[in-house]
Amino acid sequence: MIITTDKRVLVRNFLDKKDWRIYIAVVIGITLAGTGTAFLLSRNIQYFRKPKRRVSTQKLHDESTGTYETMTDTIISVMTAEQRLAASNVLKSRADTAFNHKNYKEAIRLYTQAIRFKADPVFYSNRAACYANMEMHDKVLEDCDVALLLNPTYTKALSRRAQALERKGDLAEALFDYTSVCIFEGFKNEHNRKSMEKVLKKISELKAKELLKTKQPRLPSPTFVTAYLDCFHPESGTSIPSTTDIQSGDAYYAKARRAIAEKNYYEALDDCERALVLGCSPHYIASALNLKGTLVFLKGDAEEALQCFNQSIELDPSYVQNYIKCSNIFMERGDIQGALRHFEQAISINPVDPDIYYHRGQVYYISGSYKEAINDYERCIQIEPTFVYAHIQLAVTQYKLHLIARANQTFQETIKAFPLSSEAHNYYGEILADQGCIEEPIELFDKAMSLDPKNPLPYINKAMIKYQNLNDVEEAINLCKSALEGIFF
Repeated sequence: MIITTDKRVLVRNFLDKKDWRIYIAVVIGITLAGTGTAFLLSRNIQYFRKPKRRVSTQKLHDESTGTYETMTDTIISVMTAEQRLAASNVLKSRADTAFNHKNYKEAIRLYTQAIRFKADPVFYSNRAACYANMEMHDKVLEDCDVALLLNPTYTKALSRRAQALERKGDLAEALFDYTSVCIFEGFKNEHNRKSMEKVLKKISELKAKELLKTKQPRLPSPTFVTAYLDCFHPESGTSIPSTTDIQSGDAYYAKARRAIAEKNYYEALDDCERALVLGCSPHYIASALNLKGTLVFLKGDAEEALQCFNQSIELDPSYVQNYIKCSNIFMERGDIQGALRHFEQAISINPVDPDIYYHRGQVYYISGSYKEAINDYERCIQIEPTFVYAHIQLAVTQYKLHLIARANQTFQETIKAFPLSSEAHNYYGEILADQGCIEEPIELFDKAMSLDPKNPLPYINKAMIKYQNLNDVEEAINLCKSALEGIFF
């Protein structure tokens, strides 16, 4: 069966609009698409089919002789559908055996013979698997395209095409196919889900590098900045200065601190920079440098942030928070050992600062050292039991180590101790949803939204349950819109 070079266009017609609407339409239209394709194929076959004459079974070779392969197209054309199906299954079985023995060339030859009797999407997809093992990625794409033309919802063909596209470096197309597969499978196939995430990460890294070349640094959303700042305890001994000179450095530093409290972060950065230009009192300058470094780091300028923190350390070597924030910069660079060295310096200054252990726990968590992370979170809680984020991260890390019952218990205790924490409700909802629960996570996400209407995470998490588990597409879309409003407005 020969398909022209335009077949990719035909296949892509099924999944042409690459935005959120097609991801929804794909799932809803599975049944309709399958029915429509069958109708289309049967209609074309009826239209072009030649009048048949029944072939005597004496004229057909017995399948045990293995001579289906030698039959001419003329003989095949007058066979009944049942006879062609039987022949194709025999050839497929032989092809499968060859494939299992890694005799890919022989398997390709036999799948090709099977296709002569029946244009089955499975045969094309299996032949594509042979080509994939031989690193013949263009051939993989050709066969997967035909398989998907015959069955647009055939996930094996989509997955194999995604792998071939990824290996050819066409990451955008690969991501689209992986995403389609995950949607068809309800995100339940861990291998395909991880493949999608891996390609998405590659694309994100490439896009980020491109954007950084031209993008002007800017602060992330207020929600993100607030979450970062909340991960540090308020500084002791750095009260807001009081001065009658409204144009002094101290006055602008005071304005910056008030802007931080009001979550006006751009205004805070402008006022802080102005304060440093005018000159703050010695009591405040180290803190002003720390604040500027923090906002500049969040803005994306790690080098300038590091300069601010180092200047602050020179003025006040006992200022522990500077070492912790320096470690964040080293961690962002991928220098885990450099990050850990800064924590050791901080511990040598103040071994009972809870922020040290929380943020070092974060470094261990990100690097996959979960047991070390748990030790640091527990140490943080021992020093400062009222720091909710340490309790949340402890529970999440326990879950990562498959300590399911202990993680659930930690979350339950955390919510009881911190009933007004949106984050505690949201993250407990996440791990319950991951365990397959539906009703309880929805209640937790609703509670999280009521506690902090601008936190986008519970909206997104509830949308996933509504879409994947309850097929409530409209509410899922509305929840995603609400999440975006929380980020940008």
